[in-house]
Amino acid sequence: MSTVAEIEAAIEKLPPDKFAELAAWINARQTRELENGNLLDAMDKVFDHHSPLLKKLSQ
Repeated sequence: MSTVAEIEAAIEKLPPDKFAELAAWINARQTRELENGNLLDAMDKVFDHHSPLLKKLSQ
């Protein structure tokens, strides 16, 4: 799996119990990343990258 679309398609095929397991893992990972500040740093980079477009769209 190399693209987000492929990953999304695979996730859609998960049975409910495996989806719940994945959701719990994602939640735990997000919590760790927030605690380390990594997620906020990544979000800042994404915002900085898209801020010209966002500014243009807001006008």
